[in-house]
Amino acid sequence: MSIERHPALENLVSCSAGSMPEALAAVMASHISLCKRCRRELAIMETIGASLIDEVPSASLTSGIGILKDSKEPKALASGEGDVPAALRKHVGPWLKDVPWKWAGFGVWQHRIPLSGRAKASLRLIRVSPGLKLPDHGHSGSEMTLVLRGFFTDNTGSYGVGDVADMNEGDEHAPIAGLGDDCICLVASEGPMRFNSILDRVLQKLTGFD
Repeated sequence: MSIERHPALENLVSCSAGSMPEALAAVMASHISLCKRCRRELAIMETIGASLIDEVPSASLTSGIGILKDSKEPKALASGEGDVPAALRKHVGPWLKDVPWKWAGFGVWQHRIPLSGRAKASLRLIRVSPGLKLPDHGHSGSEMTLVLRGFFTDNTGSYGVGDVADMNEGDEHAPIAGLGDDCICLVASEGPMRFNSILDRVLQKLTGFD
């Protein structure tokens, strides 16, 4: 597996400091469990941070639901053990095929992952049928998407397994799932999507896909 698209450096720094919102931290932890490069960079950051502020308890450098601790698991997608990153397995189990998917629209399914009561963002798995183009939409906050199976393309390029799409408020795109397998992604959103057509907004209300 060749990972070519990584989270922005400032997000890795935020992850190391334990200041990242819970949902975004879950995507970061899942990516880090797949990515040797980011795992190595995170370890360096944490070593430097520990040497500068050695009185800070280690617990403060982890996420509220403990996902960053799990992010260093080196066998997150080992065949025979499951295809869900280690950071998510206690929430959804080891296999994507066993996720209780809920229909969210033509060719699209989703599964919401519960977060702590203080979380202000959403975290979910999304499964999209091969070749399906999602509606053109914008974002009302930061959004991070990690590909777990298949691939997708948009106006910024192509994203395969392990790649992260880092979207900011105001960014717009219309992802297209690649041919072959369903495209399955882990998505953390700080706000609802903003669909650009009236029809898409109606479908959003009917399906609960936001």
